[in-house]
Amino acid sequence: MRRIYPLNALRAFEASARHLSFVKAAEELNVTAAAVSHQVKKLEEYLDLQLFRRRPRGLLLADAGQVLWSELSDVFQRLDKAMEQVLETQSRGSLTISVPPVFAVKWLVPRLQHFDAEHPDIDVRMSSSLDLVDFGRDEFDAAIRLGDGQYPGLTAKILFAETVTPMCSPRLLEQQALDTPDDLVNYVLLHNSSMAHDPHAPGWQTWLDAAGACGVNASRGPHFNQPDHAIQAAVDGTGIVLGWKQMVADDLAAGRLVMPFELGLPLGSTFYLVYPEAYSARRKVIIFQDWLLREIALDEAATAAIGSTP
Repeated sequence: MRRIYPLNALRAFEASARHLSFVKAAEELNVTAAAVSHQVKKLEEYLDLQLFRRRPRGLLLADAGQVLWSELSDVFQRLDKAMEQVLETQSRGSLTISVPPVFAVKWLVPRLQHFDAEHPDIDVRMSSSLDLVDFGRDEFDAAIRLGDGQYPGLTAKILFAETVTPMCSPRLLEQQALDTPDDLVNYVLLHNSSMAHDPHAPGWQTWLDAAGACGVNASRGPHFNQPDHAIQAAVDGTGIVLGWKQMVADDLAAGRLVMPFELGLPLGSTFYLVYPEAYSARRKVIIFQDWLLREIALDEAATAAIGSTP
């Protein structure tokens, strides 16, 4: 049977012996000098040996301390190397994620080449679904979900909150004027029905009321149960959609869509990256999370620069 050693005390002793200072050891270990001194004293009592000669100007290693430190230094170096190897292994391999269809099609897939270029050792395996993920049963590393952030037992990292505003193909504006919200009476309105279950999600009537529009029938026009279908119809020039601004950042940047008006309303729900709290130790999950946040920051800067179409 192996003996159970006081590892915290050994770590405190090793750092103190290396620096010959409780203060510097405490700074390295992010604790107080008193805590380090207490741990070293605990180790000396455990061994029934004096490890340091305490002097007014600092510490000196006693003979027993010199012997112990010479061995411990190598032990901790090997331990650090082993931990690095384990973490490096966790930063490679496959990363399996569950993603809503609209997020996959309109946002993630077009950017995956950026992730592949930065992290060729991580293979993203994506399942496009709105179903809830059971991390205890399903082999997912993380999921992206649209909601209120209440995911008990999971870490929920906010990605972005959506804003909805009218969008259309620039070709559509060449056919007739769209100077005021009242002019929408002359256009086909495209409806995204995917958020019908959310009473806080704005639809066309909500936006028209906020814009002070009169005489526009908010119920007419085609209805789509997937937001990316409604967006594609707008890109094709079928009509005007109450589009998700962040989700169509690429379409706006490329000029496939334009925003005729400045008024935007919050969607209410927010996109989150979610995963079990224990999975934060999986480096590939954190690598993916950090990459998502960088890409989103770039999108937000680009969308702000685009502004609205005069």
